[in-house]
Amino acid sequence: MKIAISSTGATLDDRVHNLFGRCDFFLVVDTESMESKAVKNEFADTASGAGTGCAQVLFNEGVKAVISGQVGPKAYEVLTQSGTEIFLSPPGINVREALKKYKEGSLRKMEIKKF
Repeated sequence: MKIAISSTGATLDDRVHNLFGRCDFFLVVDTESMESKAVKNEFADTASGAGTGCAQVLFNEGVKAVISGQVGPKAYEVLTQSGTEIFLSPPGINVREALKKYKEGSLRKMEIKKF
């Protein structure tokens, strides 16, 4: 399965970025082979629509789950409506550590409750 992690850089040793739509890169990782691909976030500096634009890029990469510090409500809707799961990373860890926590099942799944 392919998973995308918002990142401050292009390697597994870079830190998880706190903001999904404003991160510098997404690291798209195949969780079985652990092959990774760095995808530069072309939407990081846009005035609006960054999160939904990023979601579309990740759909094109075949991603089924996302790890980030936080995901905005519009990106959350787009991602979850497509069946993409969102997991929240604790602050200050690198991508490799986030992947390990994901595989262990210790990352919290993001859920927004509607009333």
